[in-house]
Amino acid sequence: MSFEFTARQNRFGALLAFGFFLVYFASMYVGGVIGSVLYDIVYATDAASNSVTASSDARVILVVIKRISGMLFGGCILFFLLRRCVQRMPQAVSFAELGFVRSSWVKCIFFYLLGLTLSLFFMVYLRELFPFDGERSPDALEGINEVAERFTYIAVFCLIVLAPLNEEALFRGALYLGFKKSFGRIVAALFVTLLFASVHPDAYFDGYWVNILALLSYSTFLVVLRVCSGSLYPSMSMHAGINSALIFPAQIFAG
Repeated sequence: MSFEFTARQNRFGALLAFGFFLVYFASMYVGGVIGSVLYDIVYATDAASNSVTASSDARVILVVIKRISGMLFGGCILFFLLRRCVQRMPQAVSFAELGFVRSSWVKCIFFYLLGLTLSLFFMVYLRELFPFDGERSPDALEGINEVAERFTYIAVFCLIVLAPLNEEALFRGALYLGFKKSFGRIVAALFVTLLFASVHPDAYFDGYWVNILALLSYSTFLVVLRVCSGSLYPSMSMHAGINSALIFPAQIFAG
């Protein structure tokens, strides 16, 4: 089966892309439920053998298991659907159009370092100029502290590997391509920027305006990079660099 996007079907791209968005987050939820069930089984076994984990430990472990299982399951479903879409609609969609175009290692390393630098600038410089409440860092960062300190390798895998891979393929890949076909580059870039920011609610719920500024800036940089480079790999690298600054926030804010 092949399919051409035409003027009469100009909304099909956006609808299909938004379908990917809904399926991905539904899959992440299902994966989180699966992880929660697995955790209950393991925790029940530990409890039965008098190896009971403290309640605070149990809470953190549960969050970690749910997050990693959700991202793994959601990522598998996303890439399966992208592959099927390319196979069934070869005249309308290709991996190259989605952004899976080779990019040099030098460029990827440069944008990784740029993302890390920008993230540290927001986390260190702006937070120093504009303290959250004069005494402590925002709640969202404290939550990352707890996980990153005790589950460093898992945090690295989730934040530096899974999150950039999944989110760039979804937002700057499927969503950008679908909305570009329907409404053009400018609308697609704007929509992807706002939608990406909207699914990271921690920046809004803690009420800290520097988080909101940083998130919108990151989202804008990533979509501009995707458009200018024509490839997802530089944006994946920059995304990984941005997230890298979150791995050891306790050291950054020590004291």
